[in-house]
Amino acid sequence: MTFEIKACSIDEMRRHPTLKDRTQANVKVMLRETLARQSFDHNLTLKVWANTDDRMTPAEVKTALLTKAAHILKRTVTVAELPVDAAGNIGKATLDG
Repeated sequence: MTFEIKACSIDEMRRHPTLKDRTQANVKVMLRETLARQSFDHNLTLKVWANTDDRMTPAEVKTALLTKAAHILKRTVTVAELPVDAAGNIGKATLDG
């Protein structure tokens, strides 16, 4: 099983309503999963936040939000790649997952 990010974009970026040094956003991701020569596309919306301040440029804020999304995707893909046997027992991560 492999995963490939086909598209990623920030949607609905906004300041947090009560925490002044935090920016929130929805990050839209199209993830392609390949399993046994079949491909499946998954459209995900990740709710992310990053600590920001007024001195940061818009590009720096976007980079911080996309970095947070990348961390979430990495954790998600790592869990998805864990082997599960017929009885539903979850195995240990492999070197490639």
